[in-house]
Amino acid sequence: MKLNKKLIVSFILISILILGCLIYGWHLINVNADRKRIGMSIDCARNFQRPSIIKKYINEINSKKGNYLTLHLTDNENFALESKTLGQTIQNAKVKDGVYYNPQTNLPFLSKTQLSSLIQYGSSKGVEVIPEIDVPGHAQAIFKLLQLDGQNDLYQKVFNPNGYNEMIYSKQATIDFSKNLIDEYLPLISKNGYLSIGGDEITVANQQQESNVVKYINSMDDYLNNHQVNMIMWNDAFHKRVINQYHKNILINYWSLNGQKANQQQSQQNIKLRATMPELNKAGFKTINCNFYYLYLITDSRIFNQNNIEYWQNSLKKWNQSIWNDNDSSNLDKSNNNIGAQLSIWGDDSTNISDKDLYQKLQPYIKTYFDDVK
Repeated sequence: MKLNKKLIVSFILISILILGCLIYGWHLINVNADRKRIGMSIDCARNFQRPSIIKKYINEINSKKGNYLTLHLTDNENFALESKTLGQTIQNAKVKDGVYYNPQTNLPFLSKTQLSSLIQYGSSKGVEVIPEIDVPGHAQAIFKLLQLDGQNDLYQKVFNPNGYNEMIYSKQATIDFSKNLIDEYLPLISKNGYLSIGGDEITVANQQQESNVVKYINSMDDYLNNHQVNMIMWNDAFHKRVINQYHKNILINYWSLNGQKANQQQSQQNIKLRATMPELNKAGFKTINCNFYYLYLITDSRIFNQNNIEYWQNSLKKWNQSIWNDNDSSNLDKSNNNIGAQLSIWGDDSTNISDKDLYQKLQPYIKTYFDDVK
């Protein structure tokens, strides 16, 4: 009997695929994570950025040969994005100069149409625009909107009174709510594109909490993968004891081992619990180097002093992508799984700086970063 060669090859390929899924789980294969990723993140929650200004950042990244821009859209101060789940829609918004405002909070937000347009514009420039919807932490604005929308029962179910502005991630109600919240934005993201769930600065201090947060994060990853979207999150919850229980396709933004805690005891506890970036890479995770010491800019007006600009520029010359733990150059990460870098711009103290002025003032930093990190 003659066997069809094409049929045999197809059967072999399908068998390999099935075997791989049985071994590694039915998770989205992250085809984009293998390329070098050089980009930046801008805080749109604490210091709102209009679409016209966000396009300027996209153009800047494109001109510097970067390939992505993360929009940090939600935090304790503001949920700066339209959300039917939270009752913040363009239908009940005030509009001023093309910007939507929640009439109850008087805070600005992007519409889903605006976000979709930005994602498409970025794609046309070779820059992936990645929304960051922070769950289960940094959730104070979520709690406020739930209460304003009359969803007090849901607020009580997901609110963690013993946490740091966070939801109770151990509850199925929180997992379900988080999926519903994120679900609104998945259709806006291209196939195999990225969405960040944040996942940082939450309470994970013992083995039970470690087990619970693994379940939460893997559930979120499964949900995004089922919609052909890749998941990104920060490194905080990736502890040594449970490192191999997480899905290995999750892309990790590595910002800090110690969590930058002023309290020495908390800092040492984080160092004890958290996986290092080399440990994550060795375990099979791909990481983006977001080193707090070199690559975090908190837009206090003092950073725009010329002396401070020059100090940062000189400091960055001492950094390279293998330096992951603040300014410690003794334990370098030269793994092929260390695939990129991110300049993160946070608006903690920038409420008095307009988005247009901020863009202009950041130019020396952005230029230096993209010129040095190649």
